[in-house]
Amino acid sequence: MARKELEITISPSGEVSVQVKCIPGASCVDETKFLEDALAGGIKDRQLTSDFYQQGNTTDTGVTNRS
Repeated sequence: MARKELEITISPSGEVSVQVKCIPGASCVDETKFLEDALAGGIKDRQLTSDFYQQGNTTDTGVTNRS
């Protein structure tokens, strides 16, 4: 299984950006939910990468595997 990666950057002004890597499909948005909730400042901008548009293969266990 591919390793999930979150790249978190905090600018000198306090602005936080998160880049999700190695998570195909819309589940990448779910992976950052905990950060969005913790920061409680709302999302200013969301840029979707090509990984968002890839389909994962779901097994009966609910695990998504990258094709």
